[in-house]
Amino acid sequence: MENKSSSNSSDEDTQDLQQTDTDIPPQTSKESALQKSNTEVTRPIKNNKLSLKESREKGRQQMNQKITNYAETARRLGKKKKYEIEANVKQLFETLKQEMHKSEDEHFGTILSEVETRQIEWLWHGRIPLGKITILDGDPGMGKSLIAISIAARVSAGHPMPDGTPGIQGGVILIAPEDSVADTIKPRMEAAGGDPSQVLMLNTNETLDLKRMGMFDYPFSLSRDMQDLEMTIKRRKAKLVVLDPLMAVLGRDVSASSDQDIREVLTPLAELAECTQCAILIIRHLNKGASSNPLYRGTGSIGIIGAARMGLIVVRDPNNEHQCILATTKNNLSKHANHLIYQIEENENGIPYVEWLGETFDNVSNLLRPPTNTSFEHQEIHRALRQANGSLEPKDIAERTGQRIESVRVILSRMYERGEIARPYRGRYASLDHVTVTEISPNVINERSETSVISDINVINDTKPARDPASPEE
Repeated sequence: MENKSSSNSSDEDTQDLQQTDTDIPPQTSKESALQKSNTEVTRPIKNNKLSLKESREKGRQQMNQKITNYAETARRLGKKKKYEIEANVKQLFETLKQEMHKSEDEHFGTILSEVETRQIEWLWHGRIPLGKITILDGDPGMGKSLIAISIAARVSAGHPMPDGTPGIQGGVILIAPEDSVADTIKPRMEAAGGDPSQVLMLNTNETLDLKRMGMFDYPFSLSRDMQDLEMTIKRRKAKLVVLDPLMAVLGRDVSASSDQDIREVLTPLAELAECTQCAILIIRHLNKGASSNPLYRGTGSIGIIGAARMGLIVVRDPNNEHQCILATTKNNLSKHANHLIYQIEENENGIPYVEWLGETFDNVSNLLRPPTNTSFEHQEIHRALRQANGSLEPKDIAERTGQRIESVRVILSRMYERGEIARPYRGRYASLDHVTVTEISPNVINERSETSVISDINVINDTKPARDPASPEE
């Protein structure tokens, strides 16, 4: 009796469906009819005016409409439980996918020949690309937010970049919930020469709260507000979005240390950047580790720097405690740009801004090494090498610093061993950022014989007037 009753009920459902859905012919079950119609509409339309991507998108829209109609029909037939409708729709979709795989047309993936080639475009050449994610790492107090505002100001006003390369004028979106807009962000933007009318703050976003039954402002969240961010970028014609800092905007349910959580957020963000051709600049703090590899120094999962195409870092200048260095740690798009030296100054109103001072060529790994207590003599040698017009011999350095030649040789040997200075030629030393260092082969710079090291160390015990052991023998 139960089977007969079930059969009668199924027949009645089919009859009702045929009456409510004119697309289904008589004596055809709702599943088979919908499967057939949806399979047909998902095939790319044979229209020379439409690209494969456009044809596929149109077919997808038609299939989605059919699935919606199917779900509505199922509800009218009394299938009110959500899981029943979802199960039926899923079964229908899987059937459609099998039919699509049997088609001669390509429904999945992208044929490389169909991709239109284009050049990498830059917001800041060699450092911040358009349409990609860039990470800026650094310890607190190093001026990361000031650098972001300096760049944003140049974009908003169309000014050149800090290294003199041409800038791109466009809208800017700042998401910086940790700083006050009134007394911090706007004054700094004006001090940097930006155009505030081109800058939009998006620290909060209107969200529907079902518990409170209304629309309320909540802190911006990447995991929740990605679509709103995309629409805002398009509406503002933004060229730059700054997220400062990342941990404040990930979302309450996203673990920064979980590679899977991070990729679920940053992968759509990378796609958004690609779609809008907007540069995404993410500010992040360094962790407390001691690794000299800058890629492992950022807080959170390694997936964060993995999702970025460019990585930047700010560190203290080891040769000047009042200056800092902006260096490149990762570049998947071009050769590494030279490091830039900067310092933080204040205008007449006490508002801080970044003053850019030129380039340096220090090794990034050396910059991340823990600072050492350097003697006055050590600092004087550094200063002499940096101020010199070329490389110097130990006796020249001794004369310029007023130190004994024996002590100078020992200090030079230790500085060279630690990678703090270069030796472009035997018996001559230079600062790492000196022009003479960049014009010769790296093999010459790194050349170091055991004989010269031993001679440098033992020379202090020599009671006779010392000859530079690193110089060529006569």
